[in-house]
Formats: sequence, C-alpha cells, structure tokens
Amino acid sequence: MSSPEEWACGILLSSIHKSGEPHEERFELPFGDAAVSYWGQDYTPLAPLSVRITANYARDDIVTRVSLSGRFSLPCSRCLAETSIAIEGEMRYLFTLRNSGGGGAPDGDLDVIGLDRFQAELEMPPYVWETLILNLPEGVLCREDCKGLCPVCGSDRNARDCGCVADDSDPRLRILKSLL
Repeated sequence: MSSPEEWACGILLSSIHKSGEPHEERFELPFGDAAVSYWGQDYTPLAPLSVRITANYARDDIVTRVSLSGRFSLPCSRCLAETSIAIEGEMRYLFTLRNSGGGGAPDGDLDVIGLDRFQAELEMPPYVWETLILNLPEGVLCREDCKGLCPVCGSDRNARDCGCVADDSDPRLRILKSLL
C-alpha cells in the first residue's frame, strides 16, 4: 500500500488567495496492492481515493476542508461474504501562524496545526489519511437482513437453511441445568 508520505497532495501556500476566496485542489491517490488494516479488518481498495481539498485564508490562518470518497471491499461482519462499500468523509483543519510551536489542539470542530513562517506548502497526506481512517466503518453487512453463519456447522444461512438447532444456553450454566 502507498503510505501517506508517498501521496502527492500538497497545496502551495502561494496558490491560496489572500482575499479569502477558496482555492480547490483535486487528487486521485493510489493505494497499490495492499489493503488498509484498521478496526481488525482489511479494507481492500477497489480504486484510487478521490480527494478534494479546499483552502482559504482567514486572517493569518488557513482553513482547509478535506473531502474524500473511495470504494473498498471487505468481508461481511456476519457471513464473511466479500462486500463492496463506498466511503465518503470530510474533515476541517486550521493551519495557523499564531502559536506555531503548538499544534494539534482542537478548536471547536477544527484541528489546529501550527505553521512555520518559512513553510511553502501544506503537506496534506497525514490529514487525508486521518480523514480516511476516521470514516471507515467498524463493520459492514452484505445486506440488511444478513442471517450470518450457522454457529453449529458454519454454513452460510443466507444460501440455505442447514437445519441445525443452536444451543442458546450459556455453557457456564449447564451444571446448574443438570441439577434441575
């Protein structure tokens, strides 16, 4: 997988309008062959990640909005069938020259990142990565009414009814049941 450091999605500070008018950049970011591992799941990218970054000045600060969309494949949480999902997300970041020694402190719904006065470009890969990771679902279903796998024989209950009778009792209480 291409790591965020290898993604080319920086924004030159000189391209951002001092008037406060938003500047927009679009990127298609590759993943390579590897999956994104997160939440104990492997999210296999089906296409490059589409990213749109808008940036505008607000006094000495730069407000950015990272919007992304992509398609991934991962196993259904109940039956393990490969399932394709669309991921979309957005986050905002505030880059500032004020208190540039700090950074990362939240300011409402914005993350505040300190800028170096001699910095020529906003390096956006870590923020695109964060936006992606924070918008990945913990699990997915192949369909809303997925029946999952049989806990007795392991067959896919969406494909056929195996006829197994599941023992719903708690195994820790079986000794008490035998006393009755």
